[in-house]
Amino acid sequence: MLLVEDEPLVRTLAREVLEEEGFMVLEAETGDEAIRILNGLDRIDIVVTDVRMPGHHDGVDVARHARTRFPEVPVIVATGFAANITNRLQQLDPQAVLMPKPYSLERMAALARALSSGAASCP
Repeated sequence: MLLVEDEPLVRTLAREVLEEEGFMVLEAETGDEAIRILNGLDRIDIVVTDVRMPGHHDGVDVARHARTRFPEVPVIVATGFAANITNRLQQLDPQAVLMPKPYSLERMAALARALSSGAASCP
């Protein structure tokens, strides 16, 4: 799993919850870093990304890039600005799952588990 979140505390807590659920978590602090990580992978089970991040690439860019490399990878996009992002996400096929903020980490982990069909590994 690739977890993309620029807020260190949120990223750390999310990683801990996801690891408790059995996921192996790769972390990125920016969209730019996430795209570099995706470029170095042979496969990924799921991508969870925030939308707004510092750098040139936001979470929707990360989702698009992930789908370019891995067309069927499940993607969860977290945002507090759903109205502004929905049109950009509709271009993805299969469509990314939008998770409005604030969200509970347990809910996010359950959604990730459901979308990844129980797969809890990462290369």
